[in-house]
This record gives sequence, C-alpha cells and structure tokens, in this order.
Amino acid sequence: MPALNKDISFTEALYARAEQYFVRQSSGRYATGIFYLKSSLLILTYFLAYSYFIFFTRSFAELLLGAFILGICHVFIPVNLSHDAIHGSVSSRNWINRLCLHGFELTGSNSYMYGKKHLEAHYNKENGSKTIAIESQGLLLQKHNANRTINLSFVFYIFYSQYMIFARDFILFYNSGEVIPVREYAKLFFFKFLYCLAFLVLPFACIQAPAWQIIAALLFMYLIVTIVLVIILLMPTAKMETAKTNENNNANEKWIKEILEHNVDFSPGNVLLNQFAGGANLNVVHYLFPSVNHVHYNKLASIIEETAIDYELSYRKQQVKDVFGIHFNYLKNIQHSNG
Repeated sequence: MPALNKDISFTEALYARAEQYFVRQSSGRYATGIFYLKSSLLILTYFLAYSYFIFFTRSFAELLLGAFILGICHVFIPVNLSHDAIHGSVSSRNWINRLCLHGFELTGSNSYMYGKKHLEAHYNKENGSKTIAIESQGLLLQKHNANRTINLSFVFYIFYSQYMIFARDFILFYNSGEVIPVREYAKLFFFKFLYCLAFLVLPFACIQAPAWQIIAALLFMYLIVTIVLVIILLMPTAKMETAKTNENNNANEKWIKEILEHNVDFSPGNVLLNQFAGGANLNVVHYLFPSVNHVHYNKLASIIEETAIDYELSYRKQQVKDVFGIHFNYLKNIQHSNG
C-alpha cells in the first residue's frame, strides 16, 4: 500500500491504490483462472446432478439429495458466472461475456431482462435514487398491506423461485414500455420451453418413482433456490441522496462516502465466502468497482478499509452469520398480517 498523500482526496487515493493493484495483476480487472475453474465445476456439477436425478435415482433420499444440489446450482451459477458478465467484467472479449450471460438461461431465468433491470438499478443508485436497488428490480417480496385480512406474502415466499422462473420474465417483457428486439423474445420462449421440458416434463417421464416423490423433490429444489436467493438479496443495499458524478462529470466524493456510510460488506476477509457468493457479500466493493470481476473483491475490500482508516472514514462490515438474522426477521415480518 503506497504512503498516504493528504494532498489528494479520499476518492483519488482509493482509485489510485486500486489501479496500482490492477496493474500488478496479469488479468487486470478481469477474471482469473480460478473464476473459469469454479464456473466450469459449477456447470459440470449442475449437469451431472441433473443427469443422475433424471436417470439414476432409485430412492426418495437420492431424489432429495439431487434436488438440493440442483437448487444450490440454480443460484450459484448465475451469481458466480453471469452477474460479472452483465458488467462486462469476465473478459475484455465481449463474446466471452455474452456467452457467460447464458448462465441465466441455463437455470431458468432470462439474461436480457435480468441484465436490463440490474443495470437500471446501478444507474439509479449512481444518480441518487432513493429506491433500494433490490426493490427497483422487483427481486424481493414487498411488505404486506396492513389493510388485508389475510396475508399471503409468506405463502408467496414458499413459491417465490417458481414465480421468478416461470412468471416474472414474461410479466416484465409484457409490461416493458420499450421496444424489445425480436431475437430476445425468441430466446425467452426457446429457453423457457427447454427449461420447462427439463424440469416439468422429463422428471415424470424418466424417473422411476411415485409422482408424489417427484413433486416433493421438485418443490424442495425450488425451496432451496428461494432460501439461498433471498439470503443473498437481503444483504443490504441502501438508498442514496447524491449522484456518483458532479456537474463536471468527475467522481463525487459525497456519493462514495454515502456508499461507505450506508452499505455493508459481509466478512470481507473471507476468500472462500467470496468465491461461493460470487462477491454478493461485498456490496460496498461492488458499487465502488462495478466493472471489476468478483475474484478481486477481497483485495479491494482491504484497500477500501485501509484507505478509509487513513482518511478517518467509516467502513461498515459485519459477519456473514448476521445475514441469517436478517433473513429470519424478514420472514417474521412478511408472515404477520397485522403489521
């Protein structure tokens, strides 16, 4: 870490230190070999687990085990592979980023719409939007209406991943006020058809087990998807008051300080967690360095913290175990019908 120069601002010092780190990396800001190895293993695990689930399971316990692995892969593939591709941070070659985006299609989602909504959320945050990023993407259940006599939010939570996979993309396409390329509609229907064939038709046609066991296994798989997905999404991303750039189109120090003050990084020194979560545990890093691959997030978190200490600023961090408390509070909140 270079010596502190108080003649420059926190923002200038932070990005200068980060740039010195990138210069020393053979991959620069992009993915390293560990990224490609991890992504390849996740995809291989997904296909092997699916093949065993469909063709070789002989007991209910094996069905549930396969469903558990498939549920984990449903979240970790797009989080570890495709999220970076949205920001073009997998590779400097655009075709590699485009290829990695298909991790969404592989797990039942839609790369075009997810990417569009995610980048809009970043744009809003960088322009002082008071809407929380996950809310602007419609990725979390909203709080219940206190006027309802029956609250269905908790029931909706149980089937949340089914909604995200089988309904949300169609709703967003239908409600979009913009002209969407025809090829994106074709891709939407083609990959949704293949996914429905794989998970709604072939299990009943190929698995030698009672229908109720197959249904139970699929419901268990989607419950795992919901639990893991919501835990990741609940890692806080706060509202903003100012824009990222000022009237001269330079970095706005006040915006960066707001990121530090109102967002949290979870276990920033845990390299293994960062690899599993695809950097989703490090919101501060992601918003300050959105075009950087998540394999660099642990080092960037260290640079942010050390620079913040030098400039006597706060850098908020919590242990990842705290996320589970947030998750349980969220469940408690949505299941109470009277507020």
